[in-house]
Amino acid sequence: MNKLLLTLILILSVIICSSLITDTTPEDSWLRPTIEFPKDNPLTDASINLGDALFSETLLSRDSTLSCHSCHMTGAAFADHLPLGEGIRGRHVTRNTPTIFNMAFHPYFMIDGKFKTLEEQVLGPINEHKEFDMNPEMVIERLKSLTLYNRLSIEAYGEELSIEVVQKSIANFERILISDNSRFDQFKRGEIELTEHEMNGWKLFKTPELNCIKCHSGYNFTNYAFENNGLFEIYQDSGRALITNQPEDLAKFKVPTLRNIVLTYPYMHNGSFSSLELVIDHYASGGKKHRSQSNFIKGFEISKNEQSALIAFLETLTEERLLSQD
Repeated sequence: MNKLLLTLILILSVIICSSLITDTTPEDSWLRPTIEFPKDNPLTDASINLGDALFSETLLSRDSTLSCHSCHMTGAAFADHLPLGEGIRGRHVTRNTPTIFNMAFHPYFMIDGKFKTLEEQVLGPINEHKEFDMNPEMVIERLKSLTLYNRLSIEAYGEELSIEVVQKSIANFERILISDNSRFDQFKRGEIELTEHEMNGWKLFKTPELNCIKCHSGYNFTNYAFENNGLFEIYQDSGRALITNQPEDLAKFKVPTLRNIVLTYPYMHNGSFSSLELVIDHYASGGKKHRSQSNFIKGFEISKNEQSALIAFLETLTEERLLSQD
């Protein structure tokens, strides 16, 4: 079991119980959600051990070169640093790889909301031609050639390895990937003070002019809504509309978390912005006025010093323990 996993398991007893991050203003108080495990997939050490092993198992991909961990790297806050995700044999997917920290708190998964549960999502990259390009039957045939996985499956679920066990164990492993100890978290708990520059950035984040907090709100710095942020006049990716077939959902994507944002570059659904400065410049410009563009994106004026302060605040959302990881 790796060092980070041990740390995550040690803090689970704290995380699973809801706790209020105190603050004096209503818009600035967040309840840390409870991690809810499905009734048919309860939290156990054995399920986490199996899920951890499978998360790094390259046999899940057709040419045995990629695992989940290949694209969700620890030091990148379980994202990667590619504009677009990359599958086997250099095949590029159409979207940037998101962080999977705090996925336990999401109401749906993928940036178009395709999957309703983490268990369902596990099959996504396995089946996808541009990612692992595998089928469930072949996955189980390969994994059963190693006695380790059948033994861990029996320990975790009382049955031989199956694709359902693979889904459940990886989903449970992902549920305990929690980011809750950034400098900002420590500040909110009254353990440290932020610098004046960082505090100025936090105040800017909440101003009516910038209004970042309208979408990036709550404990996970996202309202999980589907929005169009005016990145293009014409989109190649239809976003949420691919799932709903509704014209009003054209080019709308789930609002991403800002936790560990410094570590999850490049930004936007297609990885088109390499820096936070470029992201801020985009929102300051007011977007490209796509017909689905959110009414919240209106543009604003911001000085270089204010931009620096805003980024300094965003840097406080970094989970410091990740900086020494792979």
